[in-house]
Amino acid sequence: MNRIFAILVACLFSITGFGQVMVTAKLDTNAMLIGDHVGMTLTYTGPAKTQVIWPFLPDTILGNITVIGRGKIDTTYSSDKKGITLTQQLNFTCYDSGFYTIPGISFLYRNFPDTTRFTATTDMMLLAVHTVKVDTAQTIKPIKNPLKVPITFREMIPWILGGLAVILLIIAAVWYFRKRKNKEPVFRLKSRVKLLPHELALQELEKLRVKKLWQDGKMKEYHSELTEILRNYIEHQFNIPALELTSAELVDNLMQISSCPKQAVDKLCDILIMADIVKFAKAKPLPADNEKSLTDGISFIYDTAQANDVVGNGVEG
Repeated sequence: MNRIFAILVACLFSITGFGQVMVTAKLDTNAMLIGDHVGMTLTYTGPAKTQVIWPFLPDTILGNITVIGRGKIDTTYSSDKKGITLTQQLNFTCYDSGFYTIPGISFLYRNFPDTTRFTATTDMMLLAVHTVKVDTAQTIKPIKNPLKVPITFREMIPWILGGLAVILLIIAAVWYFRKRKNKEPVFRLKSRVKLLPHELALQELEKLRVKKLWQDGKMKEYHSELTEILRNYIEHQFNIPALELTSAELVDNLMQISSCPKQAVDKLCDILIMADIVKFAKAKPLPADNEKSLTDGISFIYDTAQANDVVGNGVEG
């Protein structure tokens, strides 16, 4: 008796649960042309706590109807969150005319906490697939020619740039071979301006002044660079190896040149002595002494450049 009572309760619950669930399958249209597309909407509506096993349709139905698209399953809830609606969109096509009966689609579900599975099935559907009507009384017409679409400027840009590149290459090749034929250099380098020795020396002394080396405490660097500028000037102006001579040897060589004024040599001698004291005795001259060395160097260049009848060769600057 207990077993029979349990079966009756289960059946009653099944009838009640089935009444709460509604499933539908609806075609967009019941008639289509061969090769056309038709949509089907699967819908499940039931309690929110119902577990649903969604039906999966094979790729081919009834041998001729083909599933060509499967949308995702959308979920919506009722306003009180107690009901749920699941929806999926499918697309079909058919390449054989005829009348087709699509059988009902079964949904499996169970109501928590009950573990019993129930089935809800949609109504069957009718689908008519028609062929395209052809009027055989009319003559066969040729296939239409492809439509002529105007070319846009954006599509022409690559061709324009390519044409310009080809033209530039042709011009460059003609120019190159003409240069080779006339034995001319392909590229002409701009020649540097040649400065006279005293012009280059004065230019370098101005750079030294702007550096402000002795103002930053770099006494040795300041006097070393000053004497090096003057020695380079003497080498180009008088053709004396000034960079290789000691201070005394350099002064003796200049004293033997008649075109070199004695007062200019005396100024150079003071500059060399001050530089030797700074470099070897590590002396720290007063600011006035540092300024005087630079001023005497400029005076030495002016005096020797004006007094020397034969100006030295130009130097690239």
